[in-house]
Amino acid sequence: MKALFGLLLVFSTLLLPACATAPQPPSADPAFATLNIRSVAVGLVAFATYQPSEHCSLFIDDDLRSALVRELRRRGYDAFSVGKSVPRSFAAGSPPPLPGDPPPAGPIPSPGVEGLLEVWIDEYFENTLCGWEGPKYLTMGAEAILYAGSPPVEVWRGRARAAEHGYYSPNDLIWLTTTRLTDGLLRSLPAGPGWTGQR
Repeated sequence: MKALFGLLLVFSTLLLPACATAPQPPSADPAFATLNIRSVAVGLVAFATYQPSEHCSLFIDDDLRSALVRELRRRGYDAFSVGKSVPRSFAAGSPPPLPGDPPPAGPIPSPGVEGLLEVWIDEYFENTLCGWEGPKYLTMGAEAILYAGSPPVEVWRGRARAAEHGYYSPNDLIWLTTTRLTDGLLRSLPAGPGWTGQR
């Protein structure tokens, strides 16, 4: 009976974020609205500090990028990924640029794309994600910067942190953490032109 209750608790915890109504994105201020950003390319997610060390979490940067693309589309943008992931080294990463700094060199979106979203994971901690039946822990903090214009300049910045733990499978915990991190990162990003007011 205890096992059944524990299983139901895990499923209900996973379903809550999926069923909950996401907060409505803020309306664009006049300066942001004049940029007329409809399409957003999401670049490769960079690690500014520690990187995943367990085999089941090695592609968590791609999981986060996929979550960002989904949420940007929900917010009314034509969003897609650019750049192909490559095997990472475990050398120290680079921190996000300071406000006013130019965007880092990377994949150039195709002509006609109005915005480029870059993300840096600057806090990362995982514990017992793989091969352990007990509670698992995953903490991620990240900073997102939206660039627009030619030459590109920073037009928006957001930061968030998500810390989750429980008796989840690695995939479920990664999904839950990246979804909540994405919601936090994009919380202050104004709605895009295609926003319909629905999740």
